[in-house]
Amino acid sequence: MRYTIERVSIVKASGKSEVFFFPYDRGRAFLRGLRTLFSKVADIVSTGDSVAVKVHMGEYGGSAYLHPPIVRRACDLIKEAGGKPFVTDTTTLYPLGRFTASQYLATAARNGFTEESVGAPVVIADGEQGYDGEWANIPRQVSGCSLDKIKIARKISDADSLVVLSHVKGHIQAGFGGAIKNVAMGCVTKDSKGAQHRANRAIIDISKCNGCGQCIEACRFKALSLVEEKMVRDDEKCLDCSQCLYLCPEAVYSLPPGAKERFQISLAHAAAGVLGRFQSKVAFINFIQDVTRSCDCVAPSGFPVVPDIGILASRDMVAIDKASLDLVAQSKPLGEFAGIRSPDILGKINDADSLVQIRTARELGLGNTAYELSVAK
Repeated sequence: MRYTIERVSIVKASGKSEVFFFPYDRGRAFLRGLRTLFSKVADIVSTGDSVAVKVHMGEYGGSAYLHPPIVRRACDLIKEAGGKPFVTDTTTLYPLGRFTASQYLATAARNGFTEESVGAPVVIADGEQGYDGEWANIPRQVSGCSLDKIKIARKISDADSLVVLSHVKGHIQAGFGGAIKNVAMGCVTKDSKGAQHRANRAIIDISKCNGCGQCIEACRFKALSLVEEKMVRDDEKCLDCSQCLYLCPEAVYSLPPGAKERFQISLAHAAAGVLGRFQSKVAFINFIQDVTRSCDCVAPSGFPVVPDIGILASRDMVAIDKASLDLVAQSKPLGEFAGIRSPDILGKINDADSLVQIRTARELGLGNTAYELSVAK
């Protein structure tokens, strides 16, 4: 079965989307704040619904990911609303602690994510090797994107509702990661991850290659080999995980011009495919805390860029990410970042325009950049 997009209106009569905000500066318990925020979006859960709780459970050795007590509270609230939650994520392209479902479950358990700790099953949605999914069409393309379909991870595709818990942080290729990236990259299979990363397939300067073979040993897709003591890439096998790019000691690999912008455009299109599956039964909760320069896949992910800010909830993916970036920009940067002043601090740190993904998602009809921020009482 192929799903197509048919989004419902999530914009108020004012023309703005509503984003609910629980600030951390008032000395109130954040778990209680999460209850208040969830009540604003709980109508996406119907009695008996299987609810996918999408969360990044961290790489082993990292510490900035959303911790189990937060996820446990979300699961408890979903149960109170009549839903049947399961905590979920998908395998990675890069060959570290989450490359297969078995590896990911072991990493998740080390990081504190078990059925006992979160009060719900922990499920890796795309199967053991990361290819089990359901194709969904993306009927509209903008900004020259050729991505017209994605494969949604099977267990996520089979769910009735989707609650997206996103840790707001920086990202080396997307500028920042929030709800859009969490859905686009985290809800699909390896082949669709690769399709998005195709936008930043590394350029090769073979003159720098000394034939050390480190990239060949690291490539799990067997796309690299040595010919006459020089690296050769099989473009048909390559899934653009970028492991070679970051591993090579000789800087043989580099990103092509415009790669970060094209990658973000692909992210927005992939998110459109996933949201089309759930129609109106999806809610987004962003946590603006432990805001590091790098994503949760990096261990360690660096020092905080700004102080902890709070939690946001919305039915609008675009609005919640725009509000998250705005709140980060309004905060005072910390430590080595103290001199940075920008409406896109995380993008500036990562040499990217983080708003590309937001503008593209808006153009695709996924939400609204105009929003009203309602502070939770």
